[in-house]
Amino acid sequence: MVRFLVAAALVLSSFPSLASAQGALPAETMSRLAYFSPQRAFALSSDGKAAEAKLSALEAVKAKEIAARNAKLKELQDALERGASVLGDAARRQREIDVERFQIDTKRFVEDAQAEFLGVQRDLENTFFAKLRPALDAVAKERGFLFVFNEDAGLLAWANPAVDVTADVVKRLNQP
Repeated sequence: MVRFLVAAALVLSSFPSLASAQGALPAETMSRLAYFSPQRAFALSSDGKAAEAKLSALEAVKAKEIAARNAKLKELQDALERGASVLGDAARRQREIDVERFQIDTKRFVEDAQAEFLGVQRDLENTFFAKLRPALDAVAKERGFLFVFNEDAGLLAWANPAVDVTADVVKRLNQP
């Protein structure tokens, strides 16, 4: 990361007009620098919105299934408590084992649901980023940028909003 910043500084310092007394970048150089936000591009693009809808639907389905399993578990526990005094030792122990198994199965189901959600999320993000790179490349080439910084990476302390090309990248992403 430090090497990147040093390289960027060296490239930028090679422009003679950058050494102005006021420290302002000339318009020619400003037009060669840009930044964008992959997170905003994801949120604003049609692919990102579709991915969010898919994740929300999956989350709702899994939450409903988990709630049903938790309700069934509570029902089994309540039945065990109510019948504990009238059941024989063997029958009570068998119900306790059944409740424990169902608890373990429910815990595994929750873990599997979380893993499935994260897997789907990762796949959707990977698909998005596979489309994002060519869109960003095309915008950078069309506009003749030397550098396009990732706003989300935390490298920018401040940047002129005029050089934010996130909207241009989203337009490119949304093109058929």
